[in-house]
Amino acid sequence: MPCGHCLRRPPAFARLHAAYGYDYPLDGLIGACKYGPQPALQGALASLLRRQLQSTRERPEIDLVVAVPLAPARLAERGFNLPDALAQAVAATIGGRLAHDLCVRKRNTAPQAALDRRHRLRNVRDAFCVKRRCDGLSIAIVDDVATTGATLDALAKALQKAGAKRVEAWVLARASDHKI
Repeated sequence: MPCGHCLRRPPAFARLHAAYGYDYPLDGLIGACKYGPQPALQGALASLLRRQLQSTRERPEIDLVVAVPLAPARLAERGFNLPDALAQAVAATIGGRLAHDLCVRKRNTAPQAALDRRHRLRNVRDAFCVKRRCDGLSIAIVDDVATTGATLDALAKALQKAGAKRVEAWVLARASDHKI
């Protein structure tokens, strides 16, 4: 069911698939994994997403799976990108081809967690670029958490400008309205 914001201003992605709610204990596990090098925890979170996808009857036709990219400076700081591990799980489960290098973050944006909805939208506006045409393709964007959907929307817009026919968003967890 779309939220009030999405009804007033529909996002560029066609649909948001969230495996879980962003609640205890998952919120703490995602935070620990996102900000510290924990490969075993990354694998466990990817397995949770894969298990949830396997139990879903709905299997959309997806040509490419893309992880939300980090800016090079943030990737160097963290050493990994949790959405990469999650995107691998999605691609393996739904049969889409993983496109590691299709999208890049053009600039190092401020962390979204500290921003309200309006500032999140502004922060990621035009933050992504797509390296090659995606004419007629259905693409799944994968991220760890969706809060306002601003990051997913910005990346979906970039993919549509590059010719994507349909863009869906797939996340491990969706924050409820009181967490936004």
